[in-house]
Amino acid sequence: MFDLESIESPQFVKKLKIKELKILAQEIRDFLINSVSETGGHLSSNLGVVEITLAMYYVFDPDKDKFLFDVGHQSYVHKILTGRAGEFKTLRQFNGLSGYINKSESKYDVWESGHSSTTISAMAGILPCLDKESFCVTVIGDSSISNGVSMEGLNYIGDSKDKRAIIILNDNKMGISKSVGALSEMFARMRGNKFTRGFKSLITKISPGPVARVFHRFKRSIKGLFQNDNIFEDMGFDYYGPYDGNNLKQLIRLFKRVKKNPDQPIVLHLHTVKGLGYEFAEHDGEGNFHGVPPFDVKTGKPKVTCTDKISYSQLVSDYLVKKRETTEFKVITPAMKSGAKLSQFEKKYKNDFVDVGIAEEHATVMGAGSTLMGKKAVLLMYSTFAQRAFDYFLNDVTRQGLGLIIGLDRAGIVGEDGSTHQGLYDVSMFMMMPNVIVTSPRNMQETIGLFNYAFSINKPIVIRYPRKSELKQEFDYDFVTNLDWELIHEGNKLNILGYGTDIESIKNICQKNNIDANVIDCKSIKPIDNKMLDKIFENKSDILVVEQVISSGTLYDKVLEYKEEHNYNSKIIKHSFDCDTIVKHGSLQDVYENYGFSESKLLEKIKEVLK
Repeated sequence: MFDLESIESPQFVKKLKIKELKILAQEIRDFLINSVSETGGHLSSNLGVVEITLAMYYVFDPDKDKFLFDVGHQSYVHKILTGRAGEFKTLRQFNGLSGYINKSESKYDVWESGHSSTTISAMAGILPCLDKESFCVTVIGDSSISNGVSMEGLNYIGDSKDKRAIIILNDNKMGISKSVGALSEMFARMRGNKFTRGFKSLITKISPGPVARVFHRFKRSIKGLFQNDNIFEDMGFDYYGPYDGNNLKQLIRLFKRVKKNPDQPIVLHLHTVKGLGYEFAEHDGEGNFHGVPPFDVKTGKPKVTCTDKISYSQLVSDYLVKKRETTEFKVITPAMKSGAKLSQFEKKYKNDFVDVGIAEEHATVMGAGSTLMGKKAVLLMYSTFAQRAFDYFLNDVTRQGLGLIIGLDRAGIVGEDGSTHQGLYDVSMFMMMPNVIVTSPRNMQETIGLFNYAFSINKPIVIRYPRKSELKQEFDYDFVTNLDWELIHEGNKLNILGYGTDIESIKNICQKNNIDANVIDCKSIKPIDNKMLDKIFENKSDILVVEQVISSGTLYDKVLEYKEEHNYNSKIIKHSFDCDTIVKHGSLQDVYENYGFSESKLLEKIKEVLK
């Protein structure tokens, strides 16, 4: 009935009847399933918010009101309604449609939020700039709202009493995987049972607006006599819910009511089904359909399965399972159980596994507390999320010299997730901190060796590893490496310094092309290896420092500083990212090629320096 690719303006939604809106909802679901099955992307979260997004566009005015999506990966329906369905074939591809909110794509993309929990605070800044008739509406998940930033935003807006603030709590009991924590339990109690939810739905359905409002106020006053566990009402919000967030007709009634006569800032608590409309996603308890590669719609299985490969995430997880057999330690992660492949560790060592939810700061300080009391702890998170805990790494871990093992997954270029998720900033961040060791292994065996080294010392240590897979092999899980730099290819005309899988690639490039260069694996970025540096400078050849990070406060700067301190003369060239570079989304290979880190581009750079 609807040609989604012909949509130009979201205003067409307002002209539709409820029956037509329901047909549109189903066609959008079918489109998302079929489209994402071809390109990969975030599926479950978008299937769950179809009705919410349609109701927002039906009741509110996107040309006057501001719609915020926290996190931006649940904005696919919004993209379709704002005229981008025809671009979905390029989703997450280089120069294609972003998988997140992107202001350069549409005037309706208001707030770029690749990381969670920021939209309520953004709302606090947006509202005073709007006219008195315009609303600001944010859609935020039950996992994201438990983050400290969200709590700070709620604290401010609840006290401000701004009637134009509407917070839609998308409660699907999931983040990437299942939601955790006391707030999650509170939401479960607030959902009530089927009878109470059905009764509220009936009142909304059969009552005219004034009667429904009177019932809402009466309910609040009666409930206050018997319970005091609604955090939103206690913080100054008018709370509605929980209601069925996948019931389109009911949502429209509810949205119209709160828009017509708001008494104070509003929280609409909506219970949705993550993955609704696609059986495999609906029954996914582990988060496998949160973000998916291209898959077969009939079976739900990935179209390409690499049974002969293993990811670095899986390698680290397998290592920790084996290490726990002989060594006591705790694994802490902020909502990364699925992404970091930690389900097996949780299953075998439940008492030593903690998923704190989307709370990177809390996870970091908890790890510090554990190590302070003599309990070894491993903190695992994506590199991009470590930035959120900067102050706590600095003051509570490294300043105190606490022996927390920090595993940073997806370090370097991450590909399709785009600018907000690139792991390019962690080295600069940790290099300025006291007491900490910063490492980056060049291959999987060295990754194991550095983790074993980390367990043998009592200092904070960072081990960063990429979003990559390699061929399966027999690993020596007892192997221990030290921090000494290693000469992995010999030559005379150039010295190439680097770390991570890039330096392994450079070794292979030099071998294949008979390049006369020393290639040095600088697995320890902090501290640097002074003895090896002296040897490098003494051969007086130029030095090329390759780093898949931003070019500020990194290995290049340390080598340059060492040169000046010791009056060496070698020329030093860097190959990294300028600090002002915003790295686009796209496949790993496309991004590597565009920014100079594919094998062909690295070869070009080496030849250029040799000339």
